[in-house]
Amino acid sequence: MTSREELIALIVRAFDGVEQPEKLTLHVAEAYDDYDYDHDEEHRAKDFIGPWQDLPDEHIRKCQCALSYVDAVGMRYYLPAYMVWYLRQLESGGAWSEHALYSLDPHLGHPVLSTYQTKRFSLFNAEQLRACARFLKYCAEEEPEKTDGHFAANKYRKYWYQFDV
Repeated sequence: MTSREELIALIVRAFDGVEQPEKLTLHVAEAYDDYDYDHDEEHRAKDFIGPWQDLPDEHIRKCQCALSYVDAVGMRYYLPAYMVWYLRQLESGGAWSEHALYSLDPHLGHPVLSTYQTKRFSLFNAEQLRACARFLKYCAEEEPEKTDGHFAANKYRKYWYQFDV
């Protein structure tokens, strides 16, 4: 299996240079979790501008619910940052949030949620989908005691395995 650092390198390569969202950004998406739909510009002003690799950890910590609300552009930009952050937190023993892991649920058997997830992953290329699959596989096989290993194994086995080629 891949080491943690090899997996991080795979994620960085796969998502290098992806477009940053302009409209539905991290802080806007987080505000939507609080039912704040009227202050997008104010929340957008808090966002980091630049490559996802430089997204401050503090933004990830403060915006744990944002991944549930971002669109396809936002998912392709923010998810790799959350996955890398999560893997680094596992190393330090401080992974207190598993939003990166749970955002990979395809919601099979739930037509509305499944369609929503399919749209959010629609911009991912084969290498990016493979990186997501490897992330789940790593969590299931290498860190099951530090993660929701059962969830990761289940989602990998029932859906994401197809992209691990």
